[in-house]
Amino acid sequence: MALIKRHKQGWACWLTAAGYLALAFVPGFAALPLLADQALQRVLLFTLVAGMIALLGGVRSLAPSAVGVRRALREGCLPVLLSLGLCALEVTALLQASAAGEALGLSPTWLPDLVLLALFCASVGLYEEALFRVLLLGGILSRHGRTKNGVVGAVLVSSVVFGALHVTATPSIGVLELAQMLLKTAQTACVGLLFAVVYVRTRSFLGVAALHGLADFLLMAPLALLGELEGTLEGSYVSSGADVAAVALASTLIVVYVAAVAVYALCAVRAWGLLETTPVPQEGPFESGWAPVGETPADEKDDGLPVPPPGL
Repeated sequence: MALIKRHKQGWACWLTAAGYLALAFVPGFAALPLLADQALQRVLLFTLVAGMIALLGGVRSLAPSAVGVRRALREGCLPVLLSLGLCALEVTALLQASAAGEALGLSPTWLPDLVLLALFCASVGLYEEALFRVLLLGGILSRHGRTKNGVVGAVLVSSVVFGALHVTATPSIGVLELAQMLLKTAQTACVGLLFAVVYVRTRSFLGVAALHGLADFLLMAPLALLGELEGTLEGSYVSSGADVAAVALASTLIVVYVAAVAVYALCAVRAWGLLETTPVPQEGPFESGWAPVGETPADEKDDGLPVPPPGL
């Protein structure tokens, strides 16, 4: 244990890699619907990552804090609002098509699919936020969180890793494939940057997990209505191939990703604004001074307004 305490950043990085690679080895449940199977796998992975966090001495950081959750939802709601806007556009397009006489094509199982999708997105939020925000970001902060530059570097590195690990490399990487990979990484990193800053400011794991799950759910809900979720979950963010159809699809994805980066860059702008007013030091969840917001009377009254002197 003494070795772990002296090298928390190194251990956190290695454990993050192990927690990510565990995706390839977690058992599946073929008897369950795909979404239920994927949700249960993420719950098992979250349990594994929670054990890793406990090994580094940060299990207390997983405890819920009502004030911290509320503050996280308030400060980090931009990705949820963007997802809500995109969801509204898709639903509006479906309604317009229906009004024009086209078959709406609703899945006969759309309601249970939405319920399973909510469970899946909640489990993804728990697993990925525990892995990338608590374990990876927390480990980097344990060494570099004493200065402003260290905190900035920690949130940037953890966010880029978060974005990069959302992309699966193709067997052959050409210009089109590389462009898709870089753009998807940038888009996801922008969202991850805001989640990272909100986590540092609120210290609320459950808050950022809720933000993550809500944003994912709103993006995928229209697909659940149409019964197209299964193909999406089993697909890839990168299209490859040399034939005309593959090149056309890759080119279309590049256009979509450029638009997505432009939209989600707002999250990076928001994160940077919050980061400028984030106090230091922020030594992370594996240090004794790190407590979730809302555990002290002072935190309960943290509304951003000036505090009057005693006696007034």
